[in-house]
Parts: sequence; C-alpha cells; structure tokens
Amino acid sequence: MKTIYIEGLGLVDGHFSGIGQYILGILKGLDEQIEQRKFNGETPPEIKVLITRDTITRFRSFGLKHIGYRTFPFTFRTMSGLWHRRKMPPIDLWFGPGTYIFPRFVNMPLLFSKSALVIYDLSFELHRQYSDEGNARFLATQVKKSLASTNKVITISQNAKAEIERFYNLNGNDVIVATPATDPRLFYRRSEEEINKAKLKYEIKGNYILALSNLEPRKNLDSLVEAYCRLPETYRKDTALLLVGVSGWKTDKLFSKIIEKVEQGYNIIRPAQYVLDEDKPAIISGAKMLVYPSHYEGFGMPPLEALACGVPVITSDNSSLPEVVGGVGQMVDSTDIAGLRSAILQYLKNSTTVTARTVVTGPKKATEFSWKDSAQIFLDVAGGLEK
Repeated sequence: MKTIYIEGLGLVDGHFSGIGQYILGILKGLDEQIEQRKFNGETPPEIKVLITRDTITRFRSFGLKHIGYRTFPFTFRTMSGLWHRRKMPPIDLWFGPGTYIFPRFVNMPLLFSKSALVIYDLSFELHRQYSDEGNARFLATQVKKSLASTNKVITISQNAKAEIERFYNLNGNDVIVATPATDPRLFYRRSEEEINKAKLKYEIKGNYILALSNLEPRKNLDSLVEAYCRLPETYRKDTALLLVGVSGWKTDKLFSKIIEKVEQGYNIIRPAQYVLDEDKPAIISGAKMLVYPSHYEGFGMPPLEALACGVPVITSDNSSLPEVVGGVGQMVDSTDIAGLRSAILQYLKNSTTVTARTVVTGPKKATEFSWKDSAQIFLDVAGGLEK
C-alpha cells in the first residue's frame, strides 16, 4: 500500500474543535490497527500526518506510536491563510505520491494522487440560519469545488451520508460512513471521589442537569433554558442547569435570556473556568442527566459520551441523533418545549430507576461505535483508491 497522508491542521490547531477530536480518534484507531498488524507479522501501511513546522511538539504530545508526520514549509498561521484563500500549490509536489485524506470539509490541490474528503454534516447548507455566516459562505463554495477533485467522501453518520448523496447528487458507493466513538479508557462512570474533586475544581455545587455543547443557535439551548425554568420550583431548587461549552456565534439572545433568568432567581450555572478534556468524564458522571436538544447534528458526541458514563440522556429526535441514542435515550421534538420539560421532569421523578438502567444500557450502546473499526474504514477507503 502507498503512503497514506492525512492533513492534520485541525489536529494541531490551538482551538481543539470537534474536528480535531475526530482526527485524533481516527489516528488512535489507526495506531491500534498498525499495532495489531505488526503483532500478526503483517506489513502495515505507512501513515503520515501533515502538520506545520511550528506544531511538531503538539503533535508529539498525542503519543502516537506508529504514525509519523511530515511538515509543510510554513507556519500554522501562514498555512491556514493559504488554505482559506485557496492559494496552495499541489501538495504532493512536496510530499510525493500517495493517498491523501482531507478531514476538514475542504481539500488541498493534488497533481498526481487520489484523495478522500471528510464532510461531517451539511448544516452550512441545510440549516444556514444556525451557522456563522462567513464560515457557511466559505464552505458552501469550497466544498463543491473540493468534490470536483475528490475520489471518495467519508462522513460520520447514515443521516449525513443520505443528505450528502442527495444534495451533491453523489453515488452511494462514493460516500462512506466512519462514525466517531468514545474511548472506553476515558469515558466510563467515575467514582464519587473523582466527581466531587471535579465539582470542587469548577465550583459546581449540588445536583445538576448537564448541557454540554458549544453555545450556538443550532444547539437550541434557549429552548432548554425555557424548559428548565418551567419545571416545578422544588425540582429547580434541588437541581441546577449547568451549561458547559465555549461560546460560539449568534449568542446575544441566549446570554440575555440566561442573565434575565438568573436575575429572576433561576438556578442556571456555568463552571468557574473552561472544563478540560481530562475532567469531562467526571463532570458528565456527576450529572442527573445530559440534555441535548439540538436542531441538527452530523453525529452528536456529548450524548454518546454521557451514555458511555452511564448517564441518562435526552436528545432531539432529528438528524443523526436517533442513530446515537436510539433504544437507550429519550428523544423529543426540538421545537417542543413542553415535551422537553415533560421528559426532564419524568427523568427527575424517576432518577434512581432511570440511572440504574442507563448504567447498564448506556456503556453497552457506546460499544456499538469504535475508533478502531472506523480507522479500518479509512484504511479500506485508502486501499480502494490505489486500485
């Protein structure tokens, strides 16, 4: 097999987004695949991640054993500017022939190599009202251009696959699903000691319902705030609504609503500081439930992470979310605030029973998704492009 090159700017970006998490998960899965093949006496493919010369230390910090890197002859800032302006020369002139995988919606030019492109969702086309307008314009233009020079598309759910095929009129065989997953070594139900330590660190007191997502309109947090505030006072006094996530775009209305509700005495809180990845499993494990009423998702990692930790989940019933929580979590219409309130209230009333059930069924559901299996899909796609 030829060398597989994976563009890694999203992996070494200072802001580690969901795309960065996905790239890292796939690379860890590939590391496992290579380890197994070497153990079996097989010759594994050579995999190189393409990064910039000023991000080598960050790449090495991920501790990948069998995956190397190659560097662009520019800094991260310069490369990002060239990529956004589409001013890149063919990059296989630098790195040589091989199979290239571009995991950030938009590719880079190639002269004599085949490639696959990862498209996570079509929110920038189908739900533009929830998107950052500048980013949506960029993706709407550049994804179409990228598809003209791409051999295969990888996406993260069956729902996203169907939308991509319809919107871009692609053959179903050219769009492959490689789902995200959780790492069972990290996402498992944590002890009371770990939970209390994390709560103390972030100044979180008492019981809480967890909302874990970027603060942006697509996540529908304004409806969650409204549903929570409609709960009976006895439940609200006992259980706060904890909002965890970085601020995104178009948040003025949400923040105004939260401030207004807090001033009225509603028990809505945020952590004292940014929640680090290593503390996230404990914060999730300490929640009464995770509520994720998003209007649209390419996949939906927080619900899967919560299930892996044995925490009850309520999500919307749209897009990819039934694939993630179907049969285990409760699902409601994202526009039905009364229905969302009712689902939360029923969970609170039956907290002990619901939690005991989810402690068993949640982790089992999470095992249906595997980074190692998805990494194998990447290898299969790359191998198919060589034929």
